[in-house]
Amino acid sequence: MKFTQLEMKTGMRRLVTEDSDWAQLSTKDAKRLTTLVLSARRFEETILSLDKRGLVHGPAHSSLGQEGGAGGCLAALPIDTMMNGSHRAHHQVVAKIVNALYTDNYDPSAEPVLRDEMREEIRRMMHEILGLKDGWTGGRGGSMHLRRENLGVMGTNAIVAGGLPIACGHAFAEKQQGGERITVSFFGDGAVHQGTTHEAMNLAALYRLPVLFFCENNGYAVSTTIEQSTFETNLNTRPCAHGIESVHVDGMDPLAVWLATRWAEDHIRTQGRPAFVQADVYRYYHQSSPFPGSVFGYRTKEEEEAWRARSPWEFLCDKLISHGIVSEDELNAIDAAVSEAMQAAADSCTEGKGSAMAIPAGHWPDPAGVDDHLTSDMSEFSGLRAAEAEDFSSEQMREMTFIEAIPAAMGAAMKSDPGIVLFGEDVANMGGGTVGATRGLSEFFDTRIVNTPITENGFCGLAVGAAMSGLRPIVELMYSDFFLVAADQLFNQAGKIRHLFNGTAQVPMVLRCRLPGLEGYGSQHSMDPTSVFALFPGWHILAPSNAFDYVGLMNAAMRCNDPVLIIEPQALHKRRCPVPENLDYYIPIGKAKRVAEGRDLTLLTSLGMVETCKDLVASLGIGADVIDLRSLSQRDIDYDLIGQSVRKTGRVAIIEQTTRGAAFGAFLVDEIQRRFFDYLDQPVKRVTGAWAPPTVSRVLERAALAGEDDITKELLAMLRDSALPEPGKEAV
Repeated sequence: MKFTQLEMKTGMRRLVTEDSDWAQLSTKDAKRLTTLVLSARRFEETILSLDKRGLVHGPAHSSLGQEGGAGGCLAALPIDTMMNGSHRAHHQVVAKIVNALYTDNYDPSAEPVLRDEMREEIRRMMHEILGLKDGWTGGRGGSMHLRRENLGVMGTNAIVAGGLPIACGHAFAEKQQGGERITVSFFGDGAVHQGTTHEAMNLAALYRLPVLFFCENNGYAVSTTIEQSTFETNLNTRPCAHGIESVHVDGMDPLAVWLATRWAEDHIRTQGRPAFVQADVYRYYHQSSPFPGSVFGYRTKEEEEAWRARSPWEFLCDKLISHGIVSEDELNAIDAAVSEAMQAAADSCTEGKGSAMAIPAGHWPDPAGVDDHLTSDMSEFSGLRAAEAEDFSSEQMREMTFIEAIPAAMGAAMKSDPGIVLFGEDVANMGGGTVGATRGLSEFFDTRIVNTPITENGFCGLAVGAAMSGLRPIVELMYSDFFLVAADQLFNQAGKIRHLFNGTAQVPMVLRCRLPGLEGYGSQHSMDPTSVFALFPGWHILAPSNAFDYVGLMNAAMRCNDPVLIIEPQALHKRRCPVPENLDYYIPIGKAKRVAEGRDLTLLTSLGMVETCKDLVASLGIGADVIDLRSLSQRDIDYDLIGQSVRKTGRVAIIEQTTRGAAFGAFLVDEIQRRFFDYLDQPVKRVTGAWAPPTVSRVLERAALAGEDDITKELLAMLRDSALPEPGKEAV
């Protein structure tokens, strides 16, 4: 037996600066580098001072000591670079905005203050961190969620590693739209152990995305060391495993970071592949506290003093002066201008001095606007044709199955909107995916039908970033339960972004989920996702019950500037109905439809239960309003139509096939009884399946989901509890 060492195709390298590197650094580049490093340093010192006075509400994750990494990186990149980051991002963001406003002919040592545009953005950034109305997003983002898109700050993220797949999405959109901008995504060593990080790196390498992954390795995830987190402490092995070239540098040496970043940019542009930079840095303070880590016992004072002696700002000054690149007077002038901008920003959002310092009352946002920008104002639908089946003549219609309607609707929209891109597992394979939902699309839209690996959180996050950057992604989840794997990107990101960033960002993406029903797929492939998505007011939920409605609702979803879930019941795939030859119509979000009419009962239902309820009340001889809800988000329910029916019948039942625990109806019961209590003759009833999720066994699956017998039993009970006779009996 013989073993031979396998060689990796992907390179890992370490960069160390030499005197010759300093000799080649121009004065112009050195002043830019100095300004960015110093801006990050002085901004953090100012925030720390405000935090010590209790003026920063919530955490303020200080990055003092890490400014050499962010400043060195961003000074080396073009001013139009896009960036995102994590919860510890003040230094990255302030360096980014200063660089974005730094022109080639600007000399910060020649003026007593920074440029007015820089001072204004620093001021507004500080207001944002303090949660004030004049902040970039009205104070909603605070310290951890910073966004200034016109300066390339695409949005920082409080979820560790949460921004990495989103950065891939920004880069995907840029590449798809023919742009040349690079995206840099900052994260810490703690994020390297997140599965999301590996999903993002795999997608970036697979799709050859122009992304720079920049890891600020400060040695601690809160108080946990790298040695306590992983057996393999060489973090560059992670990108290497995904086929991403990497370089390791001393982040306390801003020039080393600058040179590493220039290498990374050149690699991205010439090789068409992402790159990874690891910069070893050190945060002087605890996770989110104005005290050093030694106070909490996980670091020694000796360790902290050794790292402080390697301060990137003092190191940079020493090198620039000793090599005659920038004079001490020029450095002092830059420091004075930067420090003035920070003090002016702090003065603009505070009053008083010392312990009496406070935030003026007039600086806070208006509480009345707390619900603003949860979703779009729907102005994107202006001028479009809303239609129902009754609006078309039989000559205008053709028979179509539900499964045929899915690719037909997407294909028609993709022809008119080049920004629509479809992501999903197997969507470009097998002539139309696993069930034929993408049949025929690949031959017309080759590069826009994108097969993904089995990385739901990764490709859903990529879709979020692509949507934020101008595309309209459609994501296919092979089965509905898989949304739980992607929960962070769908709920913490897509569902919150518009509101979190106060309407300055939108996520126009569509999520298609297959709901198997009675197909034997078991409890991990059969969950109705409605009730979970309904918890997040940023999502719209559309539930088509036939092919006509699928086309109209899907057209609405693809036009909407919010994230939309559209549920596709597999039980309806082969069901036919008339659909117009011209698919250019839509069904408004929030509009239900009465599909049967009567005076005895109101039945509220959706998806596969609509036809079941219609047929059942007809066979039982019950006069019932059967209302197909179609839109299931809590804020989209059509209470106007429901109210009309309740005032007429006085008796309401909510019919869902799904299991009791996953059912959406509890939300409806509460709201209906609040709105229409005076018109109800009895409590609102619910028909659902059992508590247990459906298992593979045919009989247990049927027992878990609601069927005709369950509906019949409840309807007859409602009639018995009222003055109305049961079907076939006369009233006494």
